[in-house]
Amino acid sequence: MNRPAQLEKRLELLITDANGVPRGKTIESDAYDDENPPRLAEAVLFQCIHGSYAEATMDDYNPKDEDFILSPDWTTYRRTAWKDDSVGQVICEALDKDGDPLPYDTRNVLKRVLKAYEERGLTPIIAPEIEFYLLTAPKRGDRELEPGSGVDGRDEFGGEAFSFDALDRYAPFVSFLQEAAQAAELNMSAILHEVGAGQMEINVDHGPALEVADQLVLMKRLVKGCAVEHGYLASFMAKTSLKSPGSGLHLHCSMQNQSGDNLFALIDDKAPQKLRHFIGGLQKYLPEGFAFLAPNINSYKRFAGDLCMPLNVEWGYDNRTTGLRVPYGLPEDGRVEMRVGGADANPYLAISLMLAAGLLGMDESIEPTEAQEEDCWENESELPSNLELALVNLEEGTALSAILGEEILRVFTSIKQDELEDYHLRLSSWEIQYLGSML
Repeated sequence: MNRPAQLEKRLELLITDANGVPRGKTIESDAYDDENPPRLAEAVLFQCIHGSYAEATMDDYNPKDEDFILSPDWTTYRRTAWKDDSVGQVICEALDKDGDPLPYDTRNVLKRVLKAYEERGLTPIIAPEIEFYLLTAPKRGDRELEPGSGVDGRDEFGGEAFSFDALDRYAPFVSFLQEAAQAAELNMSAILHEVGAGQMEINVDHGPALEVADQLVLMKRLVKGCAVEHGYLASFMAKTSLKSPGSGLHLHCSMQNQSGDNLFALIDDKAPQKLRHFIGGLQKYLPEGFAFLAPNINSYKRFAGDLCMPLNVEWGYDNRTTGLRVPYGLPEDGRVEMRVGGADANPYLAISLMLAAGLLGMDESIEPTEAQEEDCWENESELPSNLELALVNLEEGTALSAILGEEILRVFTSIKQDELEDYHLRLSSWEIQYLGSML
């Protein structure tokens, strides 16, 4: 798609780092030159969540600390609808000085995976559901994140899943978000109140994987921007409080052939061979790449306690205790829902992992285990239980590296190891509360 004929006065050029954080620069739109696109320091692709850089891989891939080209994908151009009408935004591809895609730009990783599907005449269709909390904006020194009060001033205490009354307490924010999504041409198909106090879920319309990943990145940014406008902090952190349920990212996937038929369509309410093999690939390879779905130390607290999500790769028909669920419905809508990802995952990497694992399953004709009819909450799992183990698995994921690319595995692992080191150098509230007073 060519550059739109009419741009807003200012243009935000976005790139997502490994953590999925939007970064970039704002320029005057009339200063944009197709022949000389803007550049940005390549170090942003090596940036850790605490602000430093993964030097181990930066020294290997960008020793001179060079710039990369911000190449706008104009199909993603949208208004920044929570701001005034003078600002637009566009997601960019990271290109090197020769115009080639940088392999550790996470959006380029997804494009690489989708090329493998295209070579096989397949088009993955993705539909995401993502949860978040509306919180009181924290101040320096705060030890806990507190749910934001509703418009009536009342505090929530949780347990109001699907309640219209609970959703209505945040009506000004919800209405503003819905109108802003429509103005920005973002396809939010539903919003609901979840179990936690101040917790909500939004659904993004199903569509081709890259288009949906872009929508999800822009939708998360929209949610956070609209929350600020109403005095809240919107957080996609996996576990904001040990007293409340975590926030997940569920990804539904169906599969079109070149004729537009869904190869995952159910036959007599059962999964066809292609879908079974896709699920078999998820069962085998999700443990290798699980760091893409649970990328932070905090991610693994989402699985703890009674208010948890399934930490397993079992599968079943309409079984929400399994990590992989095949919903009932119209046969032509057959799909698998991957339920183990956290809301803190980078959308490009989460979708890339799901599709890479499923593709390996189809290529290798991997048969899954038997579909589970029982409660699987307590089933043993091969999924890693903490980030350190997940990074070990990722480093050893040779099958995934062939599809995702060795570079992204190395860069991502290096970033996460730096974050772990930074975390372990800091005193936690537990140390201060117990060790400081008892020893």
